[in-house]
Amino acid sequence: MKLGNGRKLNIPRCIMAGTGLIALIVIGILGLVLNSAKTGLQDQLLAKRWSDKNDFAQNSVFLSPTQKVGSEEIRALRHELESKYLEKNTIASFEPEEGPANLVDAYAAFVPVNLSTDHGAGTYDAVAVGGDFFLFHPVRLITGNYFSESDRLHDYILLDEETAWDLFGSSDVAGQKIAFGSMDLIVTGVYKRAQSEIDNLAAGGDEPRVFIPYQVLQDVGMEAGISVYELLSPNPIPNFASNILKDIQIFPSDDLIYVENSSRFSYKRYYELLGQRKSREMRVDDIPYPYWENVARYREGRMMYVALWQWILAGGLFLIVFINLMWFLTTHKPTKEKFDKFVDDLDRKRRAKRTKNITFMGEDIEPIDDLEPEDSTVQTETGNETIEYVYKEDVNYEG
Repeated sequence: MKLGNGRKLNIPRCIMAGTGLIALIVIGILGLVLNSAKTGLQDQLLAKRWSDKNDFAQNSVFLSPTQKVGSEEIRALRHELESKYLEKNTIASFEPEEGPANLVDAYAAFVPVNLSTDHGAGTYDAVAVGGDFFLFHPVRLITGNYFSESDRLHDYILLDEETAWDLFGSSDVAGQKIAFGSMDLIVTGVYKRAQSEIDNLAAGGDEPRVFIPYQVLQDVGMEAGISVYELLSPNPIPNFASNILKDIQIFPSDDLIYVENSSRFSYKRYYELLGQRKSREMRVDDIPYPYWENVARYREGRMMYVALWQWILAGGLFLIVFINLMWFLTTHKPTKEKFDKFVDDLDRKRRAKRTKNITFMGEDIEPIDDLEPEDSTVQTETGNETIEYVYKEDVNYEG
C-alpha cells in the first residue's frame, strides 16, 4: 500500500506501533489496579496516615494462641522497644513527657463470648483488643465511638450492626448495657462490617463479631492467648523498625510470622512473592491469621499476578522500541555529518520563518537575516538617506 506522497506503507512497523500503544495503555490500567488495591485496605496504611514522609513503618507479628502470650509480655515488649530505639540514638516512646507518642501499638486475641440483654442472648465471636487497636483498624462506625486502652474505664464493647439488632432490636444502642459473665459492658458504638464477598470469605462467612478490651477477659477470669501484635514506629531507613522488633526476644521464638505492612503492596514485595508461592499455599504452622490479614494476603497474592503481567507487557514494549531503533540505525546509518546537517536544516527553517518583509515609503527593504526581535535599531540605505528604524515584524512603514 502506498501513501499519498508515494511512500510505501510499512505494515509490519504499523502493527508493532499499534501493539506498543495498546501495551502502554494496558500497563497504565494495570498500574491503576495495583494502586487501588494498595489504597483500599486501611488496615495496612497507618504509616501513610501517620506521616507522609515515609519515615514510619507498620509491622505485625502473628503468634500461635497456644503460646499464651498475655498483657505482661506486651508491657515487657514496650519497655524493650523504647530501650532498643534509645540504643540506636532514636528517641521513641509510647508515653513521652512532651509531644505526641511516636510508638503506637495494638494487640488482639480471639475468643467466643456469651452475651445477653433483656431482648436477646447468644454466643458471638469476639476480638479482645488492647493498645490503640482502632487506630490500626478504623472500622466504619454507624453510631457511637471507639474505645482505647488509655480510657479510664474498660468495661466497653463495640458491636457490629447484626449483633446490635440481635441483642437490642436496633442499631442505635450506644450507652446500653450487655451482660457478660459477672459484669455489664457498656456499648460504645455500632459498626458496619465489610460486605464484599472476599471480606466475608476471609472473615469466615457472615458470623457476627464484637470488640471488647483485652482487660475484660482478665476481669471475668477468661484466658486467651494474644495472637496478633502490631506496631507503628520510626523507620529512618528501610527495615530499621522491623529489625528492631525481630531482635527483641519477648515472644517465644517458635511459630512467629513477621509482616511489614508498610511495604507489602510494592513491586519488591511482589517479586519476593513470586518465589514464595509454594510456601504460601502449603503452610505447616498452626498460626491462624486474623480476618484483616487474610484479606491483605488474598489481595497481595492477586496483585502479584497483575504486577507480573505489567512486567511482561513492559518487556514487550521495550522489545518493540529496541527493534524499531535497530531498524532505524540499519536503514538510515546515521553519522555525525548527517546529524549536523539535520540540525542545520532545522535552524534554516526556523530562521526562514522569522524573516519578515519590511516596507518603507512604499519600497521593499531587503530582509536582514540576523535581526532578532530584541535588537533595538538598525540602519539601511534608501536613496540618498540613511534610515534608522526599530525592528518590528510584518510592519509597513509608510510615511
